[in-house]
Amino acid sequence: MKVANKILSISIILINFYFLPFTIISLRNLIESLEYGLSSIPLTLSINLLLISAFLVFKDGFSKSMLLLVINALGLVWGLFVLWLLLTVPLMD
Repeated sequence: MKVANKILSISIILINFYFLPFTIISLRNLIESLEYGLSSIPLTLSINLLLISAFLVFKDGFSKSMLLLVINALGLVWGLFVLWLLLTVPLMD
């Protein structure tokens, strides 16, 4: 369980290399256009919050936590789904 927790946590950290800059850019451009950025911010912020549970796994007391394993697994599925949506659904210009 310790290894699975760390693999899921590393995967969440890697997926946030895409979502963290995307969130920052969306927040910065929020004033200019309210169409696409406003609808994606809650999705990306929820994935950014998964960094908390991902970093908790690397603490000694939480490395064998079943709750963090479930949270990280569901969060990774959610993050991959949102990533798939953002990359494949065309924008309406």
